[in-house]
Amino acid sequence: MKKLERIMLIDDDEGNNFYNKFILREVDASEEIVVFQNGIDALNYLNQKHLVNLILLDVNMPKMNGWEFLDEYEKLDQTSKDSIIVVMLTSSINPDDQQRAQSYSTVRKFMNKPIEPEMVEEVLKLFG
Repeated sequence: MKKLERIMLIDDDEGNNFYNKFILREVDASEEIVVFQNGIDALNYLNQKHLVNLILLDVNMPKMNGWEFLDEYEKLDQTSKDSIIVVMLTSSINPDDQQRAQSYSTVRKFMNKPIEPEMVEEVLKLFG
């Protein structure tokens, strides 16, 4: 299984972030995990040209929700996004959200919380 350099978690729920970091560390998925509780801070980080391999993105957040983040993320230059895979990781069971996620070319998967080791392995396979 490929080990990534950096995974970005974007979720406003501290408990979810704690759990997700725990699982990601348990499977040794990444050298570093960075956490943002809103899309604005995450975009600022990406705009500073930090290398990120995987973004795990929640839908429902204050300040900037997952959809608003994706709208802004898609405006970034292509070279900034080339090495990044975006996965929606949400508690939403609304089929409209899953369909909407598929409308974004940058979203590779839509998964429901909580994350499990098997889910991480499935996502890491996307990196070849």
